Amino acid sequence: MEKLIIPSILSTAEVISMADRILKATQSFLRSDEKLATLHAKVTLLYERLVKNQKKISKSKLTEELFRSDKQRDRSFIALRNIIYGMSLNEETAGKANPLYTIIDKYGAQAYRLGYKAETAMLLSLFDEFNLPENQQRLTDLGILAFYQSLKTAQESFDLISKQKSDEKTTLDNESEAVSSVVQEMFPALINLVAWLQLYSQLNPETYGEIYNQIVTYVTEINTVARARRTRKKKDGEEQTEG
Repeated sequence: MEKLIIPSILSTAEVISMADRILKATQSFLRSDEKLATLHAKVTLLYERLVKNQKKISKSKLTEELFRSDKQRDRSFIALRNIIYGMSLNEETAGKANPLYTIIDKYGAQAYRLGYKAETAMLLSLFDEFNLPENQQRLTDLGILAFYQSLKTAQESFDLISKQKSDEKTTLDNESEAVSSVVQEMFPALINLVAWLQLYSQLNPETYGEIYNQIVTYVTEINTVARARRTRKKKDGEEQTEG
């Protein structure tokens, strides 16, 4: 049975799926066998712990909010950049717009293409210069101070959601068990349950043979998916190395 369930190739999601299938398949035999019921109960407890903790570390709703907030600051930055660039090409406004665009160009006119942290660092540096009295006056004279304020507001909103997400992660880390440790507890319990059912299928094939064969099929299917995933990852890694 240890060769049928192969811990080294299985992801957490695959362990959860495997345990779920095996628990459901053996549910109908619990009343007739105390030993099987005991093994089933142990796997059930581990399964519930695993699902609970996996849900806690799954995608947070704040992830999507942070993404939307980043897109908003990107749009605000692009709008301000384009307006200042356009004014720098106009003879009447170039004198005041050029110094502002020089600052934008200094920190990266394509800053919105950066990662979250890099973009934040760039914007904060840009704010330091744009907040200088002479640049505030240029923005006011050009009539575009509101566009600059919109960018600052977008950054403040991004910072707030980013902090909330960081706090959420800290809380979850403190309250949740390490999923990997629960997975390691799951394997021997799951192997014992299936091994016991294998023994029953040999001693009483009429009663247990079909359900045991179903479980073998379940596990084999999951193993096939797991091996295919590992092969893809290995291939992708080799291609990146060659590239």
